[in-house]
Amino acid sequence: MVVTLASPAFADAPDAAAEAHVHYEKGQVFYDEGRYDEAITEYEAAYRLKPHPNVLYNIGQAYERTLDYVSSVRWFERFLAEAPPEDAPRRKLVENRLKILRGLPARVSVTTIPEHVRATLVPIGPDADPSTAVSASTPHLFRVPAGKYRIQLDHPNWEAENHDISTELGQPYFYQYRLKPSTSPLTVFTRPRGARVFIDDKLVGETPFADNVEVGRHRLLLEHPDYPWYRRDVEVRVGEPQTLEIRLTKPVRSGRTELVLASMLYGGAAGPLLVAALSKNSDFLQTNTGLAVLLVSSAAGIGAGFLGAFLTTRDGIKVGHSSLIIGGGAWGTTLGASLALGLKLDTQAVYGLSLLGGAIGLTTAGLVVRWKDVMPGTAAILNSGALWGTAAGVLMAQSILKNPSADQWGWFVFGGTSVGIVAGGIIAWKLDRSRTHVFLVDIGGLVGTGLGFALGAAVGASSNGDIVQDGARYALGGMTLGILAAAALSRNFKGDLPPVEALLRRRTDGRWAVGIPRLDLAPVVTPEGVSTRLTATLMKGKF
Repeated sequence: MVVTLASPAFADAPDAAAEAHVHYEKGQVFYDEGRYDEAITEYEAAYRLKPHPNVLYNIGQAYERTLDYVSSVRWFERFLAEAPPEDAPRRKLVENRLKILRGLPARVSVTTIPEHVRATLVPIGPDADPSTAVSASTPHLFRVPAGKYRIQLDHPNWEAENHDISTELGQPYFYQYRLKPSTSPLTVFTRPRGARVFIDDKLVGETPFADNVEVGRHRLLLEHPDYPWYRRDVEVRVGEPQTLEIRLTKPVRSGRTELVLASMLYGGAAGPLLVAALSKNSDFLQTNTGLAVLLVSSAAGIGAGFLGAFLTTRDGIKVGHSSLIIGGGAWGTTLGASLALGLKLDTQAVYGLSLLGGAIGLTTAGLVVRWKDVMPGTAAILNSGALWGTAAGVLMAQSILKNPSADQWGWFVFGGTSVGIVAGGIIAWKLDRSRTHVFLVDIGGLVGTGLGFALGAAVGASSNGDIVQDGARYALGGMTLGILAAAALSRNFKGDLPPVEALLRRRTDGRWAVGIPRLDLAPVVTPEGVSTRLTATLMKGKF
């Protein structure tokens, strides 16, 4: 409620009093119109010309209407100082008003990014009492007595901040602060050096790397031109410096491609075998419709083999695992078919037992690689043993029996494959050899078998004997000698040949390697425009 006092009496100095009266009346008009700043100007002019307590009161009132409570208190205090004691009613009114104004709290709004930061207003100054500090979680509106304060902001994962402020009676204040995340030292070493360091997909430097990193979980990516990308999550904590020592490794050669190709080949054969095994009318398969069914089943088997191998090896598969799985399917099928032939089962049963043997072989190999990390050399020895066992069974059947029957072929192959698998397993258990080492031994066995057969055929031809049977006998001996000779000659072979990206490569250590040429596609600018260039690397190294 606005209290308007009566106009003061301006009796002395008629000219000054008259002018003061004019200013005072203007002030009253401005006050009634809510133009408080202009009213204050007129009241002060009137007071300078003719001081009077009533003018002081009106100035205090006008300042209160402008929410300038400090100035209002000051002018009300001047009124009390100058108003005569006999003006008790008005003095009492002003004293009550001063009590209310002096108790008006300052309103301090504190918001932060992020929210839920602990904000504390601590009084500061010579007469301040820190025990009266108030705290709350942002955003918050504090109501505190006028004075000087220090806003303390604290959050576990953000840097603490202090801000000094001054507040006045009843005034609103709005403060917003964006806190900086807390940091902690992170050091990254790599072998080899020179890997580019990305934190949360942002390039921050190269190894060796050392810097303060924001507290929290981050994605670390290391990129080196000669190594695959290295990724890991890093948890940075306040006051806990971290040092990471990372050895970059080149990827283990994946056997996914050979597994997919072998699965497609196996599926292409298994589809028609399944149709033939389930067909009750063997004559149906001789018709055009039967032939079409076989072709469709083969195509379906190829597709199923591709999808099965491709989808189950999205993250790659070790060469040892893929080699063992391929061998398991091949030798399981061989054992199933040879056993069916040995038992003189009908054609449908031979097809069915072949599929069953392949399925058992694949399942067994799959379980083995899940239970044990099979190295490439181990799988190669097992497959090599099965291969030469099968070959030995075939050659022995031909060597002993001039014209073996189907069941005789079956038992010799079944026995040879079984002995080869067992022998290969024992050798793999006792010896640790690389895949290339086994390949060299296989080459020796192949050369010995070929030379032996050629020699035996020549002997048989010259003595009017059976060329095939004599060739098989000599081939059996040549195979044995070739395998033993290759094993002896390569006994000091260490590791695999170096990887190559060219048809022929010579390393700085003088070693040669033959591989698949590297193919690169790159855009080039020609006079006719932009085109694509295909480059094949045929030779690489120092010559």
